[in-house]
Amino acid sequence: MGEKQKKSGLKPKFQKAKAKFFKTYYSNPAKDLKIIAVTGTKGRDITAHYLQEILKSRDNRAGLVINPKSTSDLYKRLFKIWKTGTDYAVVSVDSVALANHFFYGMPIYAAVITDDINNASLDSQPDDARAILFNTKPDFSILNRNDSNYHTFAEYPSKTATFSYGTEHGADLKVTPGKIYKMGSEATLTYNSERFEVATYITESDAAIYMGAAAMTAFALGFSSDDIVDGIANYEPKPVTEK
Repeated sequence: MGEKQKKSGLKPKFQKAKAKFFKTYYSNPAKDLKIIAVTGTKGRDITAHYLQEILKSRDNRAGLVINPKSTSDLYKRLFKIWKTGTDYAVVSVDSVALANHFFYGMPIYAAVITDDINNASLDSQPDDARAILFNTKPDFSILNRNDSNYHTFAEYPSKTATFSYGTEHGADLKVTPGKIYKMGSEATLTYNSERFEVATYITESDAAIYMGAAAMTAFALGFSSDDIVDGIANYEPKPVTEK
């Protein structure tokens, strides 16, 4: 068991008490926000950025929180988003944050997982932490059909609906990876008999899966394929600078 796993399992009652305190201290910002929580060992930040851009097609103040460091940090950043009057906040979190109950008592509008266990390492993350997110009974659950734990997560109830995406047969949204170029990549997505192309500046081999995760979430929330195509294309990752 790694050091992060040990830390994440410490004093769950205390972690939950902290969440309750900061919920009150920051005036419960989640009461007026639709929280979209994205987790996974790979691609969660990229997926969160895609979702923010898609949401901005209708709300140019859609909030984004990437990897909050603590419960207080999460609530502080959500409070700032709430003060802008936006409807949505997209939050990317790792399993350690979930195991430390950052979301305890917080209504989750959509819970999204990017994992494909066949391709991702879980060595540094608690195996059951992701289940904490789906056990919050979100309005929508968005699952990777390629994930070997798909059926386990699908058993957790959602208030409205559970959807899947991936290259596997039976996924609600079918992802067909396309070409990878020097400056980006493409994919074909199929949902409810609608087939359309998406393109991104991301060149990772799994970029198609991340686009599928964002697209399935957006469809669940009532957005159109045009919103999805534009939003994904609008995300331009910041260039990595050498130190």
